[in-house]
Amino acid sequence: MALIHLTIVTPEGKFYEDDAQRVMVRTTGGDVAILPQHIDYAAALGAGEARVTEADGSVRLAEVDGGLIHVASDQVQVITNRFKWKAHQA
Repeated sequence: MALIHLTIVTPEGKFYEDDAQRVMVRTTGGDVAILPQHIDYAAALGAGEARVTEADGSVRLAEVDGGLIHVASDQVQVITNRFKWKAHQA
C-alpha cells in the first residue's frame, strides 16, 4: 500500500511525524484530500477540522487553526498555529 509521510509542526515544535494513507485539511479555498502520488501543492490553511488516516487505517480527527500545507514527493508538511487531536468517540 502506498503511503505519504506526514509531518505536523506547531510553534512549540514538531507535533507529529508518521506515515499516513490520507490527509484531509481545510484550506482557505476549501477542503482538500492528499493521497499518495499527489502533485506538488501548497496552500494556506483555514480554521477547521483535519482528518488523518493513519497507515493502519485508523482515522484521527483534529482541530487546526490556520497555517500552511506543503506537498512534494509524497512528503506532506502541515505548519500550523494550533493542531489539537479530538478525543476518540465510541
